[in-house]
Amino acid sequence: MRTAPRPAAVSLGLSVAVVSSLVNGSPSFCRRGDRAGTSYLTDIVWWSGTIAMALGQIGNFLAYTAVPTVLVTPLGALGVPFGSILASYLLKEKLNILGKLGCLLSCAGSVVLIIHSPKSESVTTQAELEEKLTNPGSLFFH
Repeated sequence: MRTAPRPAAVSLGLSVAVVSSLVNGSPSFCRRGDRAGTSYLTDIVWWSGTIAMALGQIGNFLAYTAVPTVLVTPLGALGVPFGSILASYLLKEKLNILGKLGCLLSCAGSVVLIIHSPKSESVTTQAELEEKLTNPGSLFFH
């Protein structure tokens, strides 16, 4: 029986989700072309990007354990604008107006989804659990 998360756990979980999506999106701008005769397995940039993505996924997993999924999932989309902005500044790539608009819409969409996320109901008694398990609408839409 899961109770509603405490406000401190929610803020910690959302913070972990944001940081993990930023860490997960950071290596996306580190793609390099193959150099003649070398393998990507010997490239330190490739390894640091792979390790950063693994750490981001671990952080995402931890965030899913702290707060409801409906709050964590939209924050995963923040890795895309973060990677685009990093590529624009660090690699001097041109981010055109549509790219900037896409980054803005992605961030705004994440915020709107979090603000308007449904409140999760906690099941406190066995009778409530049985009612939810026998109600077909509750099985498919909760």
